Amino acid sequence: MKKLRCSVTLSFVVFGLLAGVTSAQAATLVEHNVQPLGLTPNVGSPPEFGRCLKVAGGEFEDSGCTKVAGASGSYEWHPAFGGSAPLEKASFSIALKEATVSTLETVTKTQMTCEGVSSGGQYTGNKTVGNVVVTFTKCSAFEASCATAGSPAGTVVTRTLEGTLGVEELGATPAENAIAEDLFPVGRSGPLAVFSCSGLPVTITGSLIAPVQSNAMKPSVSVKFKAAKGKQKPESFAGEPADVLYTKIGSEGSPEQSGETMNVIQTNEEKVEVNSVV
Repeated sequence: MKKLRCSVTLSFVVFGLLAGVTSAQAATLVEHNVQPLGLTPNVGSPPEFGRCLKVAGGEFEDSGCTKVAGASGSYEWHPAFGGSAPLEKASFSIALKEATVSTLETVTKTQMTCEGVSSGGQYTGNKTVGNVVVTFTKCSAFEASCATAGSPAGTVVTRTLEGTLGVEELGATPAENAIAEDLFPVGRSGPLAVFSCSGLPVTITGSLIAPVQSNAMKPSVSVKFKAAKGKQKPESFAGEPADVLYTKIGSEGSPEQSGETMNVIQTNEEKVEVNSVV
């Protein structure tokens, strides 16, 4: 197995076209109140960021805002932006879970890892995040360190990234839908990261999808990026084309599909929920 020990992960959610979706798939999406994303997030359809707040005469009966109670409930859903009680603090930070590492593996078994990950970002819409820049530290390859140009030895820094929410897998009800977040370069243009290891250039392109916890308002959550044999799990949103990560090593190499394994803790400035129902 080739071992390029140089992590390049990109933290944190797929904008694809609905081409290839069958009529049966489309009907299932509609039944679950999920709108195909297309080129822009569909405002007003789940999933979305926001807060489930306790009130008198609310629409929902549970603290996750998933069970409708008419006007006799105790909770009301407030989207992150545009409602009567938007987020007051929209920033978040990300850090690698203690005693773990991030690992990127290509389909040809080339592996890259880093021992530290940190990031910051903001909620920019009811379905979107932005201004995300991820810094990886203690990265090495071939017994030598890797680095982005202008950064200290062992430090890899991504370009500015943005992302969106989507449904990874449909459940029996909207409350049981599995939700994920896709992260990609701003405007889906250019690489996610460019760096070198022992003088060998490495370019990461594409996007990265990770499952996210839903229907509970929390100050911090664990986000687990999963992959096996160079393939991300998941590779797409439900009913959407595959949207994956690629790694190109060397100036003459061809991009190879890659998968990222990483466990990070995302800490919000205030409690935020990803709701799969509203």
